[in-house]
Amino acid sequence: MARPKPDIHGIQARILEEAERMLVESNGQRLVLSGIARRIGMSQSYLHTFFASKSDLVRALAQQWFAEVESVSAAAVQSSLPPAARLETWVLGTLHLKRKRYDRNPDLFLAYLQLAEGNADVVQAHTDRLRRDLREIVSGFNPSCGTDTAVQLAEDCTLLFRTPQNIVRFRSSATDERAKAVCKFLAAAFSGADGN
Repeated sequence: MARPKPDIHGIQARILEEAERMLVESNGQRLVLSGIARRIGMSQSYLHTFFASKSDLVRALAQQWFAEVESVSAAAVQSSLPPAARLETWVLGTLHLKRKRYDRNPDLFLAYLQLAEGNADVVQAHTDRLRRDLREIVSGFNPSCGTDTAVQLAEDCTLLFRTPQNIVRFRSSATDERAKAVCKFLAAAFSGADGN
């Protein structure tokens, strides 16, 4: 009788879950493959069949953490709404998701911030994807200041509502009302710039 195939996705999910526990316990300072393997009762060599290195595990954790943010961002871009509504959807969607994550588990949120500090390339790839989405939205205004300048302005003006560190530090200020006001200001500036 053939041996049943292992549940690859289930095992990977278990490894990632235990990695998150280790991150929380160490305030994002420690992620050791041998320790994770021991904690879930598998050999380190078997764990390496799923994640060959710590770097691979970090990338998988980042992908899991960033996936929903990138999905929210992409949905705003793909929306048939006018540019002003797409911009607001993009900013509020990101804010709601990050605020909810922080409120649900501040320790895990802070542990991921700590992990990000040592993995700038992974974070950069994520922010590049979000910037491309924002560029697509902003280009719909056809701003006379140029799309690159408009994207920089939009990024600068929305830092409070998008940057995880700011959401932690200024949690009570990162409100929907303030985010909407900033989006309205940006939309007026971008639309007014070309005479609309």
